[in-house]
Amino acid sequence: MKKNLKICIFIIILICSVVGAAYVIINKHAQNKAAEEARRAAEIAAQQEAARQAAEEAAAKAREEQIAAEKDEWYLILVNSDNAMPDDFDIETADVEDGYVIDSRVQEPLKEMLADCRDAGYSPRIISTFRTRETQQYLYDHTANKADTAIPGHSEHECGLAADIIDAASLGWADPLIADQEDMPAQKWLMQHCHEYGFILRYPKDKEDVTKIIYEPWHYRYVGKKHAAAIMQSGICLEEYLSNMETYYDPE
Repeated sequence: MKKNLKICIFIIILICSVVGAAYVIINKHAQNKAAEEARRAAEIAAQQEAARQAAEEAAAKAREEQIAAEKDEWYLILVNSDNAMPDDFDIETADVEDGYVIDSRVQEPLKEMLADCRDAGYSPRIISTFRTRETQQYLYDHTANKADTAIPGHSEHECGLAADIIDAASLGWADPLIADQEDMPAQKWLMQHCHEYGFILRYPKDKEDVTKIIYEPWHYRYVGKKHAAAIMQSGICLEEYLSNMETYYDPE
């Protein structure tokens, strides 16, 4: 009996040892497998994060390149006291009305804007569009107030993308080119709708320190519909827009 009991005890101990060893082996294998899965998951996550960052960087670079390319388009040329008209800027003009001409690429948007303004019951009247360098020189030489007249080579009218438009009712004023022009019916309509045709009010109120030009509620400049909408809705001027275009413009 004692011998059998010893055998039973030995067998039980052996079984427990085998089971324990098996448990240790299985548990170790499970731990190793879990560690491997965790390592693999971390590796995949790192790869995915790297791919995401690379995609974001590529998208950001592509966006920067698109914006840079867009800035070089003819309709975003910056002409002001610090930026002269490029000597190689090519202009082909086309008639608008009353003998006034403008860059041929802007002809239809300007004519459409004027026609729609008139259809709305108002009376817009162009008083200046494209000017040659010679014309700008003459105006500059014969003006009494040179501070309010662009130096030849620095006038937007020379790029063929700008038009001075007033309400016809103000033609009887001693000088229609004053701030009161903003209160005229046609002018109110133009300021509200010009962006729909790709134009902006180029020299807005309270931006004289940036544009270096007095408030001109009659001077409209073509920049294209997307840019015009971004500029007018943001309440900024062209200089501010071009210096921080990535904030306001979505190439998509």
